[in-house]
Amino acid sequence: MRNGTKLLMLAVMALACTACLMASGANAASLGPTDSGAQAAQVMFPVSNQPNPTAAGMKPVVFNHLIHEKAVEDCTTCHHTGDPQSCTTCHTVEGSGNGNFVTLERAMHATNIAKRAENTPQSCVSCHEQQFARRECAGCHSIVKAERGNDWCAVCHNVSPTPKQMQDGCAGKMSAEENLKLAEATIAAHQPAQPISPMSGPLKLRIGALADKYQPNLFTHRRHVASLWDAIKDDKLAQAFHSKPETLCAACHHRSPLSATPPKCGSCHSTTLDPANPQRPTLKAAYHLQCMGCHEGMKVERPRKTDCATCHKPAQ
Repeated sequence: MRNGTKLLMLAVMALACTACLMASGANAASLGPTDSGAQAAQVMFPVSNQPNPTAAGMKPVVFNHLIHEKAVEDCTTCHHTGDPQSCTTCHTVEGSGNGNFVTLERAMHATNIAKRAENTPQSCVSCHEQQFARRECAGCHSIVKAERGNDWCAVCHNVSPTPKQMQDGCAGKMSAEENLKLAEATIAAHQPAQPISPMSGPLKLRIGALADKYQPNLFTHRRHVASLWDAIKDDKLAQAFHSKPETLCAACHHRSPLSATPPKCGSCHSTTLDPANPQRPTLKAAYHLQCMGCHEGMKVERPRKTDCATCHKPAQ
C-alpha cells in the first residue's frame, strides 16, 4: 500500500471516529437552560434517614424539569408551598413533619387528592391521569385503562445508578453536577419508541360477521390508526408511556397481547352470549361499545348513535 493511500485511509478513519464521538456526545448533550433558572433535569432519589431504605429497591426517577416547566401554568403546580425546593426536602421515604408525614411515595403517586386549599398539590400520577381527558386521548383512555404493571412503573423508574450514587442520592449527598450528569445520561439512553406507522396496516377492513339487515361495514382502518398516530407522535407524555410501537393497536385490540397483527374481535367475542363468560360482551355489543365509546370520548359528532346507515348501508 502506498504511503499516500495509507494516509488517506487513516484520515478517513480519524474523521469517522470523530463523527462517532460527536454523535455520542450529542446524545448526552445538555438539555439547555430552563426559563426559571432551575436545573434542567434531576434524578429523584428515595431520600431517607436510613442508609439503605426499603424504597431503594425501586429504581430512581428522572424529573425532566425543562419539559414540565413548559407544560404548567406556574411553579406552584408542583411546588405547592410556594418555595421552589426539592420535593424530598419535605417528603421522605418514612415521611416527616415538614411534609405533614406524607411519604415520598404518596406525594408522587396519590390519585385521590382532596382539595383543601388553592395550593393543594398534584402528584405525578394524578397530573398525568388528567391528560386522559384531553380530546385526543379520551377516545382510547375512556375505554382502555392503563395496566399498572412492571412496564408501567419502568417508564419513570428507569435510572440505573452505581451503588455509591444510590447511597449518596438516598442520603441527599449527591452533588448537583453529578445528579444532572446522571439525569442527562438516562434521558439520552431512553428515547421513546416511534408508534407503528398507519401505512403498515390494511387500508380498509370488511366487517361482515353480523351482516343481516345491513351490508358489511367497510372500516377505514388506516384512517383510524392515522388519527391515533397524529395524537401521540408529538406528545412527549404519550410517547413515554406508549413505549412499544404496538401499543397503538391496543386502543381497539384491548385484550390481546401487543402485536402488529392482533387477532380479530370475533376470536374473543361470540355472536351470542357465552354462558362460560357472561360478563363478556357479544360481538355486536363489543363493536358498538368500542366504536361509540371512542367517538364519544373524542367528541366526534358523526355518526350519531341512532344513525345506523352512516356505518351500515341497508341490505339490498
